[in-house]
Amino acid sequence: MELFKVLLICSALFPPLIASSGASVSTPLAVERKCPDAIIDWVDMVMINDIRYSGLSDEEMGKMPLMKGKKLGTVTYKMADNACSDHQMKNGDAAFLPVGTELYELQGYDPSFRILANGRVYQVNTNPQAKTVADLYDIEGKVSGISIRSEEDGSYLADFTPQATEEFVREYLAQPYVGFDKVYGDGLDGKQVFLRFHLKDGSSFVRVIWLDEHAMNPGNFTTPRMEAIVQEQLKQVQKK
Repeated sequence: MELFKVLLICSALFPPLIASSGASVSTPLAVERKCPDAIIDWVDMVMINDIRYSGLSDEEMGKMPLMKGKKLGTVTYKMADNACSDHQMKNGDAAFLPVGTELYELQGYDPSFRILANGRVYQVNTNPQAKTVADLYDIEGKVSGISIRSEEDGSYLADFTPQATEEFVREYLAQPYVGFDKVYGDGLDGKQVFLRFHLKDGSSFVRVIWLDEHAMNPGNFTTPRMEAIVQEQLKQVQKK
């Protein structure tokens, strides 16, 4: 999924052209660009150490303990109400967190997976250093279960068995992380299944698997065994 969606409601700002006397070539008149230049639907995110994180919702955070670790840095630029639509996110940028907000490690997790800021947990969205899903997600030994959620409203449909959860997580973490752009390609239109990963600290997060395209976010391809496990667990939903 894209980190944010941009809706342009005005035309691109092109500098006016003026012709010099007796010349056939026009020269651009420098115009100071004003930002923001569009209505931008920002997603709650922050970037530090070249890793982009997205804020977890209250439901995803659940009742997990929020214990600060080492300070990682501070927010130096707030994108909302300031950045243009073509802004390239860099370290210290945040969508909504105020400038000066301190970013901390979250005890119990590798900071490349989750950090803490302003009382909210931020979870990795993209990490250019990650080679496998395990490099991206510090969840080995921390998953208590996986549930299947409704594609329409996210409501609960069924649980994976403990054995299916263990095997699926093991397969998932072993997959190469190639990034969502490569997985998404020109679009994913096949059957999709929403899976909620429940962690032992009470937090959770949802990921989507596209069975026909053999893909899964945040950016990995799936194995036949992963797909078979999902299909086996979907039979529980069909029985209801």
